[in-house]
Amino acid sequence: MTKTHHLRRWLYTHRPVCVAYETLRWLWHKACFFAPSRTPVWYRFDEPPQAGAPETLPVNDRWYRISRPLYRHEHVFYNFDNALSANPQVKGLALIFFMGIGDYLYTTPMLEALKKKYPHLPFYAYVGAGFDRNNSPLVGKLLEGNPHFEKVFYFQGQRHPLIWKNYDYSAAFKDIPEGFLAVPVYYDYGVHIPHRVKSLFETFGLPAPQGVPEPVMYFPAVPAPVVQDTLEQVSARAKGKKGIVFLQLDSRGSAYTYPHMGELARGLIDEGYFVMSVTKGGPLDNPDYLEVDIKKFAINETWHLLSLLKQRFNMYVIAVNSVFWAASAGLHLPNLGLQHWVDKKVHNLWYPNIQVVTDYFYPHLPKEKQVMAPSESYTPHNHKIIDYKPDWVIKWFLEYIAK
Repeated sequence: MTKTHHLRRWLYTHRPVCVAYETLRWLWHKACFFAPSRTPVWYRFDEPPQAGAPETLPVNDRWYRISRPLYRHEHVFYNFDNALSANPQVKGLALIFFMGIGDYLYTTPMLEALKKKYPHLPFYAYVGAGFDRNNSPLVGKLLEGNPHFEKVFYFQGQRHPLIWKNYDYSAAFKDIPEGFLAVPVYYDYGVHIPHRVKSLFETFGLPAPQGVPEPVMYFPAVPAPVVQDTLEQVSARAKGKKGIVFLQLDSRGSAYTYPHMGELARGLIDEGYFVMSVTKGGPLDNPDYLEVDIKKFAINETWHLLSLLKQRFNMYVIAVNSVFWAASAGLHLPNLGLQHWVDKKVHNLWYPNIQVVTDYFYPHLPKEKQVMAPSESYTPHNHKIIDYKPDWVIKWFLEYIAK
């Protein structure tokens, strides 16, 4: 392990020192005390590379990797046409993932378009092996089922305390073959960004799509036994109901779990629905309720189950802003999205199937897709997060989603 790697690890561990260091580094950068970074023709910081630009840097081992960590608020843009033109020895793309499951779903339309443009290049995936605030290794399981990737590897990484794009992925390099471009999967995220998916297309040098493509999900032709068995079980129990409501009311990113699961589930059952949930706390003794055991289901198997149930029943989702905002769009399920804290960047994550319940008006979301929650409809969870009352959630569900 190099001295540079040891220093990076030490900085990441001591957050206050890291924050101070990165802030000073960014201020130095903004003050323009030095010349802009020179980069190979296939990527550039903060603006897309010029198409067809001639290569002026040596094509050596370092040419295949990003030259330095990013500064605060900085972004990277790629141009693989430039890479292939400048260097015929490029053999493939090593796409490096350090993100959660929902984050991965937003990448799927871009990855499909990228493979369509470069079908002759093998795509290898490199996934962080540990759980942290940025990363879930379960992304690797989804990539193993993605037909556009030939191989999936795992690496021991570490999140950066301040800049998520500077995730320590140096351990991935040992498995990247010679001639593969090492390409971290970046996107931009901010108030000024129209949507994360569009940012991904722009980052990877692809034409911006019309509208916002939904996540692409890949299911096997034959369901796994646990999926088939549960499909038949739920179909028998939900027979004659108005439909099935699926709940996901916890969020790793905001460290939140909805505290009224039991009351909400029972209220929906009383309205004539069968209720399923991946969030704990529901009425397990009620025959019209099923808690999906995530220890028995892979995440893609849960989605496969819902896609099959959709063929038999009216299916609905009630979810806080987490994985199932993106998943519900990929499954084309109407979703009552409970925005439980103020996030002015939420339009980066929104799809038209989501009716957003909120106590704050978002100017970048369609007005007709927002349900403004009156003060009597929620209670404070902490200084930042609110809890919507179950009777109000049911009222909004019946009025906006199940009508």
